[in-house]
Amino acid sequence: MSWLRDLPVQFRWTVLLGIVGLIAAVPFSAPDGTGMQWDELVLGSIATSCVVLILRRLAIMDRAVTLPWWPPALGALGFAVAQFLAGSFPGPEFDGFGADDVILLIGATSPLITCAILARRVIRTRWSALAVDGAVVIVAILVITEVLRTPLVSPANAPDDQRSLVLAYGAYAALMLGAAGVMCTVSTAAMRRAATTLLVGVSLQAFAAGAEAMAIVDPSWGWTAVGDSAVAAALLAGTLATYRAPLRPVGRTARDAAPQISPVGLVLVVAAVLGMPAALVFGMLRGEPVSTAAELGIAVVLTLVGVRLVLRIREDSRVTEDLVRSEEDFRELIESSSDGVAIIDAQFRLLFTSPAARDLLGIDGGTERDVSLLELVVPEDRTSVRAVTDRAALHFRVPVDGAAPRELEVTSSERPGGSRRVLHLRDVTARRLRERELERMAYTDSLTGLPNRVLLFRELGVVSDDPRVLLVLDLDGFKAVNDVAGHEAGDQLLVEVARRLRTVVRDDDLIARLGGDEFAVLVSGSPTDGEEVAHRVVDVMTLPFRAGGRTFAIGASVGVSTLATLGGTAAFRAADAALRDAKRAGKGCVRLAEDDAFVVSGMEDLTFAAALVEGTLSVRMDTACAADGSIALVHALPLYEHPRGTVRGQELWRVADRFGRSADLQRWLLRQACREIAPLADRSLGVVVSLPPGAANAEGLARDVASAVADAGLDPRRLVLSLTEETLMTSGASLVPELEAVRRTGVRLCLDGYGLGYSIWALLARVPLDMVRVELANLATRDDTGGALTVLNSVARTMAALGLVSVAGGIVSAEQRDGAIAAGIDLLHGRVLPSDLTAEDLAAQLAAVPAR
Repeated sequence: MSWLRDLPVQFRWTVLLGIVGLIAAVPFSAPDGTGMQWDELVLGSIATSCVVLILRRLAIMDRAVTLPWWPPALGALGFAVAQFLAGSFPGPEFDGFGADDVILLIGATSPLITCAILARRVIRTRWSALAVDGAVVIVAILVITEVLRTPLVSPANAPDDQRSLVLAYGAYAALMLGAAGVMCTVSTAAMRRAATTLLVGVSLQAFAAGAEAMAIVDPSWGWTAVGDSAVAAALLAGTLATYRAPLRPVGRTARDAAPQISPVGLVLVVAAVLGMPAALVFGMLRGEPVSTAAELGIAVVLTLVGVRLVLRIREDSRVTEDLVRSEEDFRELIESSSDGVAIIDAQFRLLFTSPAARDLLGIDGGTERDVSLLELVVPEDRTSVRAVTDRAALHFRVPVDGAAPRELEVTSSERPGGSRRVLHLRDVTARRLRERELERMAYTDSLTGLPNRVLLFRELGVVSDDPRVLLVLDLDGFKAVNDVAGHEAGDQLLVEVARRLRTVVRDDDLIARLGGDEFAVLVSGSPTDGEEVAHRVVDVMTLPFRAGGRTFAIGASVGVSTLATLGGTAAFRAADAALRDAKRAGKGCVRLAEDDAFVVSGMEDLTFAAALVEGTLSVRMDTACAADGSIALVHALPLYEHPRGTVRGQELWRVADRFGRSADLQRWLLRQACREIAPLADRSLGVVVSLPPGAANAEGLARDVASAVADAGLDPRRLVLSLTEETLMTSGASLVPELEAVRRTGVRLCLDGYGLGYSIWALLARVPLDMVRVELANLATRDDTGGALTVLNSVARTMAALGLVSVAGGIVSAEQRDGAIAAGIDLLHGRVLPSDLTAEDLAAQLAAVPAR
């Protein structure tokens, strides 16, 4: 009963003060109506309060729903006026049937207007039938009062001048009960509570009219108290009906307008109809004869019942005809529709299918009752079909012989309390294909087939507990490709860049093209994993590209940020800022967001030249070991240390090339590497010096090598020069003769990055090589160690057949080390082995692990 707590405080005060007022006023009111009528003043006050309450409710109602509730407001106002007149002017003017009674009668009949408006809102309302039913109930009530000899129809004891008033009260009671009972017994679902409450109020009004009539026939405080209480309760019930009505219009569907029966109205109608024969039997048992008026009333009732039966037969015939016509129209509509309609039971068995539904589901006509819908759906979609809900859209697929499954969109509905469900099926295969293609186009770069910027930022916005790292990279020197070979060649190169990026990441990492020559990689892993991937990207981009019939040497600069500490957009801004730092640092390098590493762009030519002369450059060495763990080679890398940071390896070569000092750095590295290796006790330990692409100086290479070896007193066979295919393609034509001259002195040559170029076999024939180095990470996608080791085994067998020493680089785990040894690789190189050693560190390492 929560609605009672929602009623205004004024309503509760009206009830309380009304009860107190009547208790206090009735004893002081003259029962014969000759004195001051204090009870009528109290009733007028109650009616006034009800008028205010109804008007306050109407003020917040939507105008479309206020119409039925204006009559109760006006009726209560008229009642208040009549009561104030009767109570304020006692005497002969208002003792009999006067103006106050006329106003009272008009106001008291106003609820019938509300009942008629509510009845009109019920679908299929037949006013002829309502009129006949109302007449039956009214006459039946009058017959009952006549048979029982009640004063309402036989006011023998009433004063002569008030007998007509007693008869009017009786007729009013019968009219209100009959008419309101018939019209409000059936109402809409939304208005049922308000209609029931209104019907209770009307019944109280009829009871009050009877009590008023009895007060005239037998004046006493008792009848006055009963009548006044019933009137007050009727006013409050009418007000309460207004508060139980909806504030806004409800839906206009058939379900909203469907008729619902009020139990109070049903009791009134049944009691009136069955009460007539019960009263006749009671009168016969008492031996009282049936009066002429009662006989006439019974005849009228029977005649009306006959008329109602004729109306019912005609209405049933019309309803049956409408149903048949509607069924024919519905069947024609269903069978001509391109959308399918099916009916299933609670076990998903097909009870009915339209021709279109049979075509969509792939079943033969007439066999649907033996088929379950679940049997027609692909197994993957059966769970979603079982979870179908009312009005919910559902998609499932139906297998088609020799073609892709047909995709159906289904909406369903189920009547309350029923076990059957109606399905509306539509073929959306073409639409879904278009939607998927549009989605793919919206999130995919059309040139490379990679995800685009939109999808990248959507993934960056996904909350994840796993650590992730964002790489933003930009190609170095890409503009020259478009300028030299044209945009078509540039597009070919971008496609190749996308292919190479796929080889250095895992399947669950995201590669995206941001636009132009900018790409991004979202790596699932720690910052260390992200930095490792970034370096692999830089390495793989240093290899030569073939586009437009030409060979190009480009590179990549990479900025790295971590999503663990930054949001998606902030991480992208940080990675982009780190990329700009990498560009300023000489390109072809990696920069971490918020890294305090030395910014090489602040380095001047004189500073670099002074570093070469003053010896602030140093050498770090990475070891290459045999299967037994002995150190066979060391790879010498240049290192520049500065209070603001450190620059090493490829980055330092690019700085030297930027200042035109690559030849100086090459000569310095050759001399320093030979000088630091020569004094070591092990005279078989070799040292590798790389000739990086784009920075290698071919002019005088043989002379510089011979000078470095001679000055250090190093056996030439201990020196190894390492180069890549890109080095050969980006250097002058004199490089190959210089290499041949170097090798004739005993210096060995190594091809680095085996398997990643375009003319490996031509190089093997062109350059007299002694060993080949292959990067394990470039042989398969990230973390696919098994696939990489399979390729490595083939490489080892090939090198053995050619008589070359095979070196596997990028060994970062014991698993990879053991796998490379099992594959037959001669030497191993990577972080799992001793690296970044000074000459002193190397001497100590050799003492612990002898060289081969």
